[in-house]
Amino acid sequence: MRIIAGFSYIALCAVALTACKDDEPKKGSVFTPPFSDDEYSVYMAFTYDSIPSASAKNIMCSGIWSNEQTGSASIRKLSPGRDEGVEVFDLCVTEDKVVYAAGCFGSDPLYWKDDVEVELPEGRVATGIAVDRDGTVYTCGFQKEGYVETAKMWRGTTPIVLKNGSRANKISLCDGKCYVAGYGNNTAKWDVEEPRIWIDGQSYNKLPQDNDAKNDDGDYPAIANDVVSDGVNWWCVGRERNSGTGYLPKVWINRSNNNLTFEGPASSLTCIKYENGTYYIGGNDGYHAKYWTASQKNNKENRVNDLKEYDLSSSSSQSLVTDIDVLNGIVVCCGYERSKSGVTVAKLWVNGDEYSFGDVFNRYSNVKPCGVAIVRR
Repeated sequence: MRIIAGFSYIALCAVALTACKDDEPKKGSVFTPPFSDDEYSVYMAFTYDSIPSASAKNIMCSGIWSNEQTGSASIRKLSPGRDEGVEVFDLCVTEDKVVYAAGCFGSDPLYWKDDVEVELPEGRVATGIAVDRDGTVYTCGFQKEGYVETAKMWRGTTPIVLKNGSRANKISLCDGKCYVAGYGNNTAKWDVEEPRIWIDGQSYNKLPQDNDAKNDDGDYPAIANDVVSDGVNWWCVGRERNSGTGYLPKVWINRSNNNLTFEGPASSLTCIKYENGTYYIGGNDGYHAKYWTASQKNNKENRVNDLKEYDLSSSSSQSLVTDIDVLNGIVVCCGYERSKSGVTVAKLWVNGDEYSFGDVFNRYSNVKPCGVAIVRR
């Protein structure tokens, strides 16, 4: 596994990285703690194509993979008996190992609490989910009426419109506050997305970009994919188009604009988690699945500090990290690799190394993991 270490020193422009190599991921001078299936349970939500229907179209189905049974992995289907249009987008797991997932069935948003479906009103899709210590479930997503989309969140099953928003992508909780990342549309160019964040359902102005569609003839859409807080500061990740094919991987810290370096087109940051002073970011860079660790310069400077990059790709095939989680310094990432024939293959990485699924996914087609969580057994 290739490791690149770097230092981010300028907000509002690209970050320069200094490369070095090592044998194992490190956090500072401390090695990443070892992972044991006997000590930790990992859960991964995924979608897949079922056997084609009579209309010759692949049908979307969803499931949860887990190593919760020591010594063996298991898969359970979400909404068994429903064989068409069940799609999952995110999951979270409580300390007592209750599994929550967000998604939809057809055009109806819902979440699952273990195997129980809960329907959400006034929406189209639920894309993010979080649960507070009291057991209240928070989800986010969007409503769609004709061509008009409206960003939504739900507290329990109560819908809340997120002002100036088109879609909400992910949701997180910290110290009683609710953070939602997503995007709205530019008022001058309705087909150009602008990144947004909402805290406790209140709208923020769009997050700053390197290129502003209002002041340029170019088309520079940007979206916020995920957000997390340490209780004082918040970090949001996403991407901004900077050319016909290229993207800037974005980190917004308290609304200040930072870019991570990128090696090629289609670069994006998809997910972020926080633990003990370190932010863990997943995504891709030049078609390579990667994750980064970083810290904040200080509470007065909204700059990325002590940036380290971990390349998870095993070949030249396109790959992507779709979600990341961390517990006690153990980093788990899920995603997929696209084969030369266009088939997607599920991937799970623990501490930078690929986790073997064995033959458990052999009878599944086009598996795309979308959410991952790690808890102590």
